[in-house]
Amino acid sequence: MAVHIIDDIPFTLIRCARRSVGLSVRPDGSVHVRAPLWLPERTIYKMMKERIPWIRARRQAAGKQIMIPPDGPELKKLKIAARERFMSLAAPWIERFEIRYGVSPLRWTLRDMNSRWGSCSMTTRRITLNLKLFHKPDECVEYVIVHELCHLLYPNHGKKFYELLSSELPDWKLKKKLLNNKII
Repeated sequence: MAVHIIDDIPFTLIRCARRSVGLSVRPDGSVHVRAPLWLPERTIYKMMKERIPWIRARRQAAGKQIMIPPDGPELKKLKIAARERFMSLAAPWIERFEIRYGVSPLRWTLRDMNSRWGSCSMTTRRITLNLKLFHKPDECVEYVIVHELCHLLYPNHGKKFYELLSSELPDWKLKKKLLNNKII
């Protein structure tokens, strides 16, 4: 493991037994490259040079990421506040799905997730919401809740899933764009 610099961007190079190069920008903005043992360093630098615009964009986005506090009293307070807010937003939707479709989640959990706003398991009927949603507007949280409730009926993102989502939340596309910061 060695630190290198290209175009004033420091990156950690990790040589390991793998077939391809892996490039990642972590939430703290640090850049990590995992490369095969056999790959020449000049090839890695060439690949990095080509990816500079992407790396800069990811580092800028990382600086804007919502950070969740580490384990401790602050995290505990956040989880309590988030659960209270999310459940008050979810309550009318849970009742609606129970009455209309005969489904309801058995359990709700909160987690800090890196790549999803929520998830739903049809088998355990557990819905998990990302703690980072706490920092988003109510309509974004509502969109994720309804989206996950729809998964209690349809596990994939097929036509029937989107028909249900559109019938329950006609403006879901706008809320999704707001959630993902694609509109102001």
